[in-house]
Amino acid sequence: MLFNEWLKDDTKTILFDGGMGSEIIKRGIKPGKLPDLLNIEEPQVISSIHKAYYEAGSDMVQTNTFGSCYLNLKNHHLEEHLVEINQKALEIINTVRQKDRLIVGDIGPSGVFKPPVGKATVDMWQSSFKKQVEVLNFGVDLWHVETISDVEEMRAAIRAIKEVSSKPIISSMTYKKTKRGFFTIMGDSLEKCVDIQVIEGADVVGSNCTLGSHDMIDIMIELKKITDTPISIKPNAGKPRLEGSITVYDQTALEFAQDIIKIINLGAKIVGGCCGTSPLTIQEIKQKMT
Repeated sequence: MLFNEWLKDDTKTILFDGGMGSEIIKRGIKPGKLPDLLNIEEPQVISSIHKAYYEAGSDMVQTNTFGSCYLNLKNHHLEEHLVEINQKALEIINTVRQKDRLIVGDIGPSGVFKPPVGKATVDMWQSSFKKQVEVLNFGVDLWHVETISDVEEMRAAIRAIKEVSSKPIISSMTYKKTKRGFFTIMGDSLEKCVDIQVIEGADVVGSNCTLGSHDMIDIMIELKKITDTPISIKPNAGKPRLEGSITVYDQTALEFAQDIIKIINLGAKIVGGCCGTSPLTIQEIKQKMT
């Protein structure tokens, strides 16, 4: 399997894609609308973004399914479309996939929290993720569980994947930087999260979203201290600001790429971008890697 070969190759840094939601917003999606619905309504928009990332140099690109687990679709009154949205995502990305490049099944948070904030249970989470995995499994090369802020939800997602699939898993939490170190908004420490992710069988651990590339340098340093597991880093393009109702990221592709090279030099195996990054960002990283 190509991904496993890449993991074993000490000379290979795997280049992931960049932001999907922020690219969709550039193309005029209405605020509050689930981006995954465009798989059905405007597939050409999604295919153009995937194509741009492959052409920019991404070794692997993820499906437009960040919000397509059962519980999140239910929040949008779209749960009856789970199969259709996820299947269409696979069809779209397969139309632009390039030779020797990979398709990553993207799984985002459920949007439902455990008590006292919400009513979610681990069984609910696991069942929700499993429904999505069952649809995507035949068409992806590996998985990316991302932007998870509760390590128990991450545990449920990894277990759901392993019920259905034997394909590799990138397990990516989202953290905030505090005076005491890096923690999720649920209070889970970086070390606790990594320990659980590794115990549950993640092939790669890491972080994405929330933090900009500069802070991700610091989280990379800490991750290398606590794990020998391959590490994936996908930062945001700096801190966002609002212009009216539009979220804007001011960091340039060059500045971002310079930080990513530092992260690679610290030992990251997989790098890419999250919110605010674009195919131009990936192209800039690719140029600096070669």
